[in-house]
Amino acid sequence: MTVKSPASPAAATSRVGDRGDDKGGETGGTGAVLLIVNADDFGYTVGVNRGIIKAMECGVVTSTSLMANQPGTGDALAVLRRGSLKAAGVHLCLTAGRPLCDPAAVPSLVDGRGWFKKRDALLSGLLNVEEVKLEFLAQVEKVRAAGVWVSHLDTHHHVHTHPVILEALLDVARRYGLPVRSLDSSMRQGLSRQGVPTPDYFCGQWFGEQVSGESFRRFVAAGLQSGARVMELMTHPGLADEELRQRSSYTWQRERELAILCDPATKEWLFDQGVKLGSYLDLAGSPPG
Repeated sequence: MTVKSPASPAAATSRVGDRGDDKGGETGGTGAVLLIVNADDFGYTVGVNRGIIKAMECGVVTSTSLMANQPGTGDALAVLRRGSLKAAGVHLCLTAGRPLCDPAAVPSLVDGRGWFKKRDALLSGLLNVEEVKLEFLAQVEKVRAAGVWVSHLDTHHHVHTHPVILEALLDVARRYGLPVRSLDSSMRQGLSRQGVPTPDYFCGQWFGEQVSGESFRRFVAAGLQSGARVMELMTHPGLADEELRQRSSYTWQRERELAILCDPATKEWLFDQGVKLGSYLDLAGSPPG
């Protein structure tokens, strides 16, 4: 089933080449490598949302994935309904906040208070694939019900490394015809065998102490050297508001990421490499327009 929204978003590709063109510009030569720069955690807090929007409007971020159960979710959905962003993936969450389902319906996912378990507790416990699927469907449907064009699926804290969670994710992805983030070559091959689109290179290391302009260039260069045609680099830009400081240890680091992603030198370097910026809408086949 193809995911649709009331307003069909335009393709989110651009050749970094035109030095100052917007993200709706020309896609460049057919031989260019496609780079998806995805901002995770859209919806986490309002400050995170504002940082991601800035990174997409002024920087090299071309894609984002939205958390459906967080304090900033309503604000993020309002941004998407206004058309400020063309589409969003769903950042499926099982490790922060409360489930959208009744906790009694997903007992393998929650603690005694009805909140999601922490990552280690979740992944070391006995998981029920139907409960995971039920919660994932609830999160996707919440985003779709807001009229948002869903571009892809990924997970908070990479919990789809767990085979039960990956099984549920694959089922949901096939149901909606959506691409999925693959974390390594084994997962990539498994997704491909199931007919689920996924980038053929993923960088999830640009995080924390690894964040710098030099490391950004190094990680992208590694993808180019691998021969990948479609790459994804995960990012976490944001503005450190009070809500974020109360809930996360990753605060000022998001602002550091934001500064690098919006630095004209970052886009200039990508241009020099002949990279084409794009989104998961491109990976899905024919982006709506």
